[in-house]
Amino acid sequence: MLSDMAAGATHDLSPIPSAHFDDLDLDIDADREEWERRLMSLASERLAAARARLERLGIIDAEGKLVSNALPPDMLGTARPLVNPR
Repeated sequence: MLSDMAAGATHDLSPIPSAHFDDLDLDIDADREEWERRLMSLASERLAAARARLERLGIIDAEGKLVSNALPPDMLGTARPLVNPR
């Protein structure tokens, strides 16, 4: 999918995916529709990756619901600080 969006670019070294539009004329309705399609495709990919990451981290389950409302141990008031306060 991203390779489709990069078709108009020569060598994109950016670590952040983007939807290129240098091959489109945004004054033309069909090209504006294609631009919107590219943006929606990119957004869908990024949302899916973010959701998968949250699942891998155990923050959400397969249905997208929070696994727990409890704070992690290092965020509780009883946790030892990693640095000494001045």
